[in-house]
Amino acid sequence: MMQSQTPPELSLSTHNLICLFLSSFLVFSFFGYLLAALMDKVRDLASKKAAVIFTKSSCYMCYSIKTLFYELGASPAIHELDHDPNGRDMERALRGLGCDPSVPAVFIGGRFVGSAKDVISLHVDGSLKQMLKDAKAIWF
Repeated sequence: MMQSQTPPELSLSTHNLICLFLSSFLVFSFFGYLLAALMDKVRDLASKKAAVIFTKSSCYMCYSIKTLFYELGASPAIHELDHDPNGRDMERALRGLGCDPSVPAVFIGGRFVGSAKDVISLHVDGSLKQMLKDAKAIWF
């Protein structure tokens, strides 16, 4: 009867498994920390002005939402992620906050409102303008 043996270079001792687990844990913890820090940065940017839109310059829906805000009389802070050195990481953070798709991500009064579909729905039912008024992004 032949026994299958694991070649020595492929066998993992308990010590090696623990080290592998701990190093993986540290890597995931580090990236989790970075993601949390970026989510805090997004929240901070979103709270600095009454209306904030995270966009990409090549996104046509982002352009449409920016245009809608301008036509309503708002001057939102625009953060174009494709021009930001941390843009890709900020996109991940936006997804972590529930923004899917990640752009456009619209915040009014520091609160996440939604993406293009959500903003258009709010505009159609008339509540977008009131939200902008309540946040003091527009006055009329």
